[in-house]
Amino acid sequence: MIKREIPKRSYTGEKWKTNSINKKYLALDFNHRCAYCDDLDSMYGGKETYAVEHFAPKEKFPQLRYMYDNLLYSCPFCNRAKSDDWPSNDPNINVVGQQGYIDPCAEEYYKHLDRDENTGKITYKTPIGEYMYNHLNLHLKRHEILYMMNKLWDKINQLKESIEISKQKGENVSDKEYILKECSDKFFNYYGLMTKGS
Repeated sequence: MIKREIPKRSYTGEKWKTNSINKKYLALDFNHRCAYCDDLDSMYGGKETYAVEHFAPKEKFPQLRYMYDNLLYSCPFCNRAKSDDWPSNDPNINVVGQQGYIDPCAEEYYKHLDRDENTGKITYKTPIGEYMYNHLNLHLKRHEILYMMNKLWDKINQLKESIEISKQKGENVSDKEYILKECSDKFFNYYGLMTKGS
């Protein structure tokens, strides 16, 4: 799937009337990952760099500004790309024809978008998926790079833990240390691509 797991909002209705408090809870509900692309917030500098995204735009529907059911946790790239785009004049009509957005908290979102786990590339499976892919700029290389960096980081931590356990048992860890070095080298190669502005 495009995301590791389907996020679930902990609250409903209008509970907190500030973006900062809503963001604190959204970060937890969305596992510190962008609702749309799944980029981890720590790869961008933390929660401060992420936004409270209004699924149905607050510019068009101000009554939903603090409605938790309408809020998402979003990276700055997806947040800016979507902006106040909406296919209708009704906050409950999120798709018109083959254009619009599916809430990433709904299972239906994953019927429209996918991800190649070997490259991190996001792909679309339907015309609605194509609309979201283009309007959210999900084609950006940075989403692939961050996915692969995150995957490698998980592998590096698993290897470190495994090496430590093997050392305690007196086992030879040279093969694992070689793989760890390879993973670390790949991680920093991706890091280099990120710092060049991908």
